[in-house]
Amino acid sequence: MKIGFIGTGKVGTSMIKGLLHAKVANQNIYVFDGGFKSSKDVAKKYNLKLINDYSDFSGCAVVIVAVGGPAVPGILKELGNKYQGIMLSTGGGDLEKVNQESPAKTRFAKIVPNTPVQLDEGVTAISFAKDEKQETIDTVKSIFEKMGDVYVVPDRLLGIYGTVTGCAPAYVDMMIEALSDAAVLNGVKRDESYPMIEKMILGTVQLALANKKLPEELKDEVTTPGGTTIKGVTKLEETGFRNALIQAINASAN
Repeated sequence: MKIGFIGTGKVGTSMIKGLLHAKVANQNIYVFDGGFKSSKDVAKKYNLKLINDYSDFSGCAVVIVAVGGPAVPGILKELGNKYQGIMLSTGGGDLEKVNQESPAKTRFAKIVPNTPVQLDEGVTAISFAKDEKQETIDTVKSIFEKMGDVYVVPDRLLGIYGTVTGCAPAYVDMMIEALSDAAVLNGVKRDESYPMIEKMILGTVQLALANKKLPEELKDEVTTPGGTTIKGVTKLEETGFRNALIQAINASAN
């Protein structure tokens, strides 16, 4: 299966890395030149097919428009006139309108992947038109399932799915940094603190996924009466830890 890319920024490059990590052949990934040095650099670095016209995507099953901002509608319109297949956008676009205005054999869906897709450990939310054919849905899902978990959601919920899965990794990184600061404050070397903290988080998540227990159940398993953990949990509550996360998601979403 051939996959095209318009845009090779952080999100686009993360998806390219994820596909390559999933053993998709280099020459099955097409990158639109567009006169951008970054596109040339990415294509050269990963030995991808560099093309100069949207019509050169003709052999691709999907073309991913990994750009944002006001340029998206124009790109989708021009692409839809030169390419018959599935167009995917990470940067918006009116789902129903684009599908109505595109040629019959061209379909459009919206995607929000997060950066862990580059290690095939990502989460991607996808929204399709209400009348989308199952064949189109299956094709798109099969691509992103190579890079992690996939959630098909209504267009109205795509934003919040993307916020929680796409923005929250930065919050986790900040938490790792803060935990490292606390470890250093108490005598642990910085370069020793990061691996143990990251492994702790990874193990905690894997335990939650394996046991399918609620977070509060797992928390209770390590909070003995009068123990050190419950004292730390109480301090987190006192300083507004949960509310800070809720407010951060709301700020990112709105």
